[in-house]
Amino acid sequence: MMTEDEGSENHASWKVPEKFVEKSEKQKRWEGLETEVEKITDRLGKGIETGIKESVIALKMYEFPTRQSCEGHPEREHGLPYPWVEIVIPAPEGWREDQEKKNAWKRENLKEQKKMLDLLSEFYQNRDTPLDARIVFDPSGALGGFRIQSMGANTMELLSPEERSRTHQLYKKEMEDFTDFLKERFFKE
Repeated sequence: MMTEDEGSENHASWKVPEKFVEKSEKQKRWEGLETEVEKITDRLGKGIETGIKESVIALKMYEFPTRQSCEGHPEREHGLPYPWVEIVIPAPEGWREDQEKKNAWKRENLKEQKKMLDLLSEFYQNRDTPLDARIVFDPSGALGGFRIQSMGANTMELLSPEERSRTHQLYKKEMEDFTDFLKERFFKE
């Protein structure tokens, strides 16, 4: 036989099943972006790599137009050994023949750089991070597109395989921390 106190104690620990909990608009948006990102493939039919997928979703939450990404492969001869995401506004139709369109496209890409700069400034405001691990821009093309990657990324080819593996883990953690920052900031707003 259960006493009244025992029953109320059990009731207090009971949780409403998730399928009955109303999701916020932000949660719905995140889940929609997860679904969208799951469907993205490259020309070889490969999806976004697991180790960078959440970063791509977080950047898309802030409406960054991501074009390419990589989780980094320090053990391979080909490809890049560090995580990165490329951000570029899609090219306007006829931009090659039209200087005004080129200029407008570049301005839009520079606006994306400014938006990213503001987010990175906030992220690094009270953060103690090794300089080479800090996320920076690497220009991509002549019209303002860019990659976000760790500052020391391009020097990884000089490292031994063991150093490259350790450095990859450091840079991967920095990208993950930036992703967590973006998520937390988005859900707090």
